[in-house]
Parts: sequence; structure tokens; C-alpha cells
Amino acid sequence: MIFGSHRLLRPSWIISHIFVLALLVSTVNLGFWQLRRLEERKSNNAQIMENTVRNPVVLDDLSVDKAGDYQNYIPATAIGTFDENRQVYLINRSRNGVPGVEVINSFALATDPVAYIAVNRGYLPRKILNDGRSETWKPPSGVFEIEGFIMLPFSDGNLQGSEINRIDIDLLSAEWNLNLLPFYFQQNQQITNDWPVQMEPLELTEGSHFSYAVQWFIFTLIGLVGYPLVLRRVVADDRLVA
Repeated sequence: MIFGSHRLLRPSWIISHIFVLALLVSTVNLGFWQLRRLEERKSNNAQIMENTVRNPVVLDDLSVDKAGDYQNYIPATAIGTFDENRQVYLINRSRNGVPGVEVINSFALATDPVAYIAVNRGYLPRKILNDGRSETWKPPSGVFEIEGFIMLPFSDGNLQGSEINRIDIDLLSAEWNLNLLPFYFQQNQQITNDWPVQMEPLELTEGSHFSYAVQWFIFTLIGLVGYPLVLRRVVADDRLVA
């Protein structure tokens, strides 16, 4: 047997055995972790597909008490007015490899009392933003009906000047001094001839989780086959020396 060799029972080799065993356990766990991520991705995609075919929610009729019960990508419509003075830019966005931002404005719903929501109006190239011609992406004036999706916000956002790294409702509420609804609205229509441009159609993919899982299991197989071969070679060398 391989471990009949006294050399393989020396402390240095015992440490090597423990290290390889720990490495194999890790690669197996990483493989199964990727498979779990894949199942979560499939489940999330199925939920989004189910949500997108629902009848649109009319935000003007929405009970604020029920606002926290909604999920991502539920179709919605809203009637109200944009506030061009309450505007921030969601950074680190891109379109076809072109860096840019997404324009976020507050929107006053035509409700009594008035309710407010943050609206992601769409993509704006960084070059256009830097040109400073804000009239080209100014929101429409007057009462307007918008279409899009309800989206859940993030937390721990960071606002620097007019640029924000994620849509954090608590942060925007404090910045704009408004009590915003606890989700935001992702507009899905082109309402001006200029900027910003509407959001791209949603693409649901399973990502690379399966291929990553296969890679981890291949690493495990290499270890299971390769390490015993190394040990056999060491035992064979010992016998030749003896």
C-alpha cells in the first residue's frame, strides 16, 4: 500500500496530505456552490419572467402600506411630474462598451396626498454628460404618464456631488428632502428625441456558473488522480534506493 512507506508518514508528508485533502474538499465545495448559484439564478430568472407578464400596477392607485410587498420587474405605469432640480447620475454604467451614467429624477405622483418616487430615466453617455448641455437630457415638463418596471433599491450607497454609485432610496430621500416610496421606477420608454435613451431589453441568462462548477470538479479529479500517482512514484523511488 502507498502509505506503507515510512517516508510518507514523516511530518512533512503528513502536512502535505492534510493540505491536499483540504484543497480537494475546497474544490468540491466550490463546485457545488457554483451549482447552487446556478439554481438560484434559474429561480430568479423564472420569477422575473413571471413578473414581467403581469398586468401593470398603476402607481397612482398604489397603497403606500403595500409598497414594500413588490418585487423586481413588475410592470407599472404612473402619472405625475418630474422635478429637474432633484436629479442625480448613477455612475459606472455602459452601453455597447461606451461608458456613461443613468439619469435619476424624483417624480411627484398625481395622488392626494402627493407621493414621490425615484425614476431611472435611462442611459446617458459620459461624453454627453461632460459636455454640460443639460437641456438635452432635461425631463419633460408638465403632467406626464410614464411606463416601466418597479425595482427594489440597494443600500449603503455613496453620493458624491450629483453622482451616486447605486440607487439607495434612504440616501436619495435625505438628499432631496422627500419621503420617497421604498422602491424605484425603471422607465422603459423613450419620451424625448435626445437623451437619455431608454433601458435596453432585459436579457435573462444563466451566467457562467455551470462552466465554473465543471472547472472546480475537474480540479478535484486532477487532485484525486494526480496526488496518488505522486505518492506511488515516491514509494517506487524508496524501493529502488532500498
